[in-house]
Amino acid sequence: MKTHHEPYRGMLALGLLALTLSAFTPRLLAETTTEGDKVARLLKRFDANQNGQLDAAEQVTAEKARREAFQRLHGKYDTDGNGQLSESEKAARRADLQAKRQETLKQFDKDGDGRLNRDEKAQALATRKADTKTKEDKKDGA
Repeated sequence: MKTHHEPYRGMLALGLLALTLSAFTPRLLAETTTEGDKVARLLKRFDANQNGQLDAAEQVTAEKARREAFQRLHGKYDTDGNGQLSESEKAARRADLQAKRQETLKQFDKDGDGRLNRDEKAQALATRKADTKTKEDKKDGA
């Protein structure tokens, strides 16, 4: 007696393929959308002549802005000054950020559970905003 499993194997394979593709599609769409959003933001910010592309002068302006942002965010860790963080520079940055997290935790973790609950996070954020405002006021000479 011969059974006919071939059509079912084909349908099973197609079903598994569809399941696999459906699992990856949202991520792929998100990555594509994110890339499109980045390009749109770049054009909106740096396309001075509004021609839909960045000419040489606009690219120079965009690269200068990128370097300034890098310096603002990571400059103190870029010890060799090459505009990129090496593995050792990244490790130093991670260690510094971890120390800041521990300091914040020690300062605002009132219940001592090793985490910041909603109220503790709100207090930390309010303090951070107040500190930032104070620094900006001092910088502006107020």
